[in-house]
Order: sequence, then C-alpha cells, then structure tokens
Amino acid sequence: MTFQKLLIKDCCTIVSGSTPRTDIPEYWNGDILWATPKDLSDRNCQYIAETNSKITQEGFNSCSTSLLPPYSVLLSSRAPIGLVAVNTVPMCTNQGFKSLIPDSNKVYYKYLYYWLLYKKEYLQSLGNGATFKELSKNSFERVEIQLPSVTEQKRIAAILDKAEEIKRKREESLKLADEFLKSVFVDMFGDPVTNPKGWEMKTAIDFAQCIVPGRDKPKSFSGGIPWVTTNDLKHLGYTSESHIGLADNEIQEVRARIIPENSVIITCVGDLGIATISKVKMVINQQLHAFQCKENMNNIFFMYAISFQKSYMYSRATKTTVPYMNKSVCNSIPMIYPPAHLQQKFANIFEVVNSQRELMSKSFNYTTSIFSSLSHYAFRGKI
Repeated sequence: MTFQKLLIKDCCTIVSGSTPRTDIPEYWNGDILWATPKDLSDRNCQYIAETNSKITQEGFNSCSTSLLPPYSVLLSSRAPIGLVAVNTVPMCTNQGFKSLIPDSNKVYYKYLYYWLLYKKEYLQSLGNGATFKELSKNSFERVEIQLPSVTEQKRIAAILDKAEEIKRKREESLKLADEFLKSVFVDMFGDPVTNPKGWEMKTAIDFAQCIVPGRDKPKSFSGGIPWVTTNDLKHLGYTSESHIGLADNEIQEVRARIIPENSVIITCVGDLGIATISKVKMVINQQLHAFQCKENMNNIFFMYAISFQKSYMYSRATKTTVPYMNKSVCNSIPMIYPPAHLQQKFANIFEVVNSQRELMSKSFNYTTSIFSSLSHYAFRGKI
C-alpha cells in the first residue's frame, strides 16, 4: 500500500474554539450547539449531535469560536488531550479544542477520527503547560499523517467501524449490568438518602472500622502486593489488581497500612464516594479510605449503600483545591440498617450478576485488544 506523508495543516483546516462571557445571560441558552471536552467524555460512540450547552447568535458573535460543518473531527486539546468525536450537525466549541475540517480530496473524516484515537498518547506527549498540558495549534499543525488513497482510507475505516461497534456493545452490556444491580438495590431498600422504607438509620462507624492509609508514598514498587489508587476503582464490584505492587520491605519503609481482603474502599479526594471491595490484601494510596465491616454488616450491601451518599460526602468535605473527606466525615456517613437476611439476599443477587459481569469484562477487554491491534496494523498499511 502506498502512503502519502502530509502535515495535518496540509490536509485539514485546524479550528480553535472560544467561550462567550458567562456573566452575560443573553449569550447563553440559544440554539447554536457549543461543545466542551465533557461532551466528548460522556459519549460512547464516534458521533456527536447534541451538547450540554448552547449559545445564542449574539454569544457566537461576541467571541472567536467558529461554526464547524458536519463531519468535522473534534479533538480536545486540553483537560484532557485526545478526546475525539465527529459532529453530524453544525456546532462550535470552547477553547479546549483543535478541531479539524478535513479536505475530502485528501483525507476521509472517519479515517482521521480513528488515526487521532490511535495517536492519542503521541498527541498528549506534545502538550505543554505547568497547571495542565495543552496541545498548541503550532505543534499540532506540524504533526505528520501518512495517508493512503481516499478509497483505501474508506476501506480501512469500514473495518475499524465493525471492530469499534463490537467493543461499544460490550461496553453497553457492562453498563446495563451495573444499572440493573443499582435498580435491584433501590427496589429492595429504597434510596438510602431519603430512606422511604423507614429502615433504622445509623452511621458508618456503627458497622465498620475506617482504615486510613499511611501518609508517605513508597519510593519503589517491586513486589506483588497491589498498590491501589483511584484509577483502579472502576465500578461497584471487586478490585484485586493494580499496575504496580509493593514488596514487604517497601511497605515497612513507609509504614503503609495493609488493607484486608473484603474491605470496602472508597475515594476520599476529588471524585468522592467511588466504592469497591478488596478481593485480596492490598495497600491503598492517600486518596482512598477503607472500611472493614463488622459482623452485623454485609460488605456488599455496605458498598452499595455508601455509594448513594455522595451528596452528604460533598457537603461535609473540606473544600480546598479539591474536596477532601477525612476519617471523621467517613465515620459519620449515614447508613440504613435493614435486616441481615435482606442484606444477604441482595449480596447473593450481586454475586450472580457480578460473575457474569466479569465474563463480559473479559470479553470487552478482548475486543478492545482486537481494536487496538487492528488500528496498529491499519496505520502501517498491513490490512
């Protein structure tokens, strides 16, 4: 396959965005779609046709944003770098984008979309800045892209479309499993915040011992005991692995606390209240706290019940740069207390569904690997 090597600026028009003044109501709630990086992070497919915010024509005229024609490719250029989507209707963006209007004679928009996904880590490496990394227009327009003929680009994109569709369906299955379990919990116990079923109300300290991790971060990671961080907490379920681990001497060096298996772990900094259960003994970083449940509390029930209390956590958290929830706040989190047999009944349902979810997760990881491999070969002219 023959490739033509071009700079991005030679096959696309690069368009930056802008934000109208937020203190002028007349600029907002109009009919012009206005995208932010959050609009891209919330989607589970390549296309975007709606945005959380809209601006008026007056707001559009007040700033330097541009209206992108359909089938442009939106690329977030900061906070974070590398989110990608294709707009199917005209829209503009804030300043967190370097969007691309492709020259259809040189590059097919779907090929460009998949190429940008594939190059995400490379594009992130080009970012500069102290507070947060940003991909500048000057750096981006000098990026080289290798292009086969437009006909070949369409063929490659069609293959990647099929692989991405399979991956998306697997991801949707995982979300449905999570939604099902939350629905079952609410059906059985009601919302723990409003407690419509009138269960006895206590606090977390009545049912669990809160374990705060050590203050110091290990200087090395060479062992097999998982070092779990907020990035390892993905969903309500079990956590047993991390990308890095500690040896016994590394744990002793920083006086880290060993978190026993079957403890409930929650985030206490930033995005509060993400919960999981430790499937093995582990060490956690300073952005997590753990609860070791007492005999009168089922840990699976506890995990779900506490995950509903985010509003309480944020209302009591220390508000500095990011919200922080200390041990006292963790201990005071409200907790409903239904009978033990009902807690166990929900735990049994969870175990059945979660076992299937783990199989679906393996399938999702497999399809993700296939998609990555196909992308790797596609942009080297090998498929």
